[in-house]
Amino acid sequence: MQIALFLIMGIIMGMLFPIQASISARLSSYSKTPLTASFIAFSLGSVILLIINLIVNPRGISVGIDFSYPLYVFIGGAITGIGFHVTNIILFSKLGASVTTVITVTGQMIVGILIDHFEWFGVPAKHISITRIIGTIIMILAISLVQSKKKKGLTQVLESKKKDSKSIWIIMGVLAGFLPPLQTAINGKLRVATDSLLGATFISFFVGAIILLILILITKRRLEIPLYDAQKKRIPIWVYMAGIFGIFIVTGNIVLLPELGSVLTTMIFLLGQMIMAVIIDQFGIFNLQKRKIDSRRIAALVLTIIGIIFVKFI
Repeated sequence: MQIALFLIMGIIMGMLFPIQASISARLSSYSKTPLTASFIAFSLGSVILLIINLIVNPRGISVGIDFSYPLYVFIGGAITGIGFHVTNIILFSKLGASVTTVITVTGQMIVGILIDHFEWFGVPAKHISITRIIGTIIMILAISLVQSKKKKGLTQVLESKKKDSKSIWIIMGVLAGFLPPLQTAINGKLRVATDSLLGATFISFFVGAIILLILILITKRRLEIPLYDAQKKRIPIWVYMAGIFGIFIVTGNIVLLPELGSVLTTMIFLLGQMIMAVIIDQFGIFNLQKRKIDSRRIAALVLTIIGIIFVKFI
């Protein structure tokens, strides 16, 4: 029963990510740089988490922190989180929700397997086995099903902007996929350093907000928060709410990693992403281009579930 609850939790957390990325992409369209949208998300998350920590457990962000841990434990999660967040804002606007999701899966699976097998960042060992290899291959097959169907559409999108290269966006997506498993593993270690789940999440968000602010000031010399669109209409308040979803995503992954391992956490999270990405594309939510559900996407979802069964239950 407990494992079922963790699996359900992982799916729900995964479903939140395409929502977060789509909202951030919408906000980014109003700003001059995706860094601003990311900064708003991280800042909102920091404020909410600060309030929660001060009420629930102030030690997790003060005297309870063990600063004997290496520096990367305190900043690594933020850096990887920023990299993935900003990259996905760009990729979502270029490729759509489904394509962005599936091309980052390969990178996530590769790093997840390495983290589990070599026990990086103190993650409990889950060594490579035949069933885990089969499950991973099935997951990759699911990716290839969706990607092959999307190839023509992807080409059309990229050809509409002559400066863009198909190979560059695909490579960027795969490399971006390396980041979430690393972020989750590092934040898991940060949880130990703070002895607080919420404290670790706050530090990750707060450090991320500071780094983003520095990057914005370096590249743009000033911070401009978009308030109105091109028609001088007020931007809806929900467009600024991506950070709320980020809180649940980061916290959920920290909880799931020691229970499920990096590979299974990644696979469950990705299943949720794929489900929500299909919904977003089907209905054109957040003003994104509509992309109809087809048999390949359904088959990809089924194969993903089968891959999870091989990794966890066989």
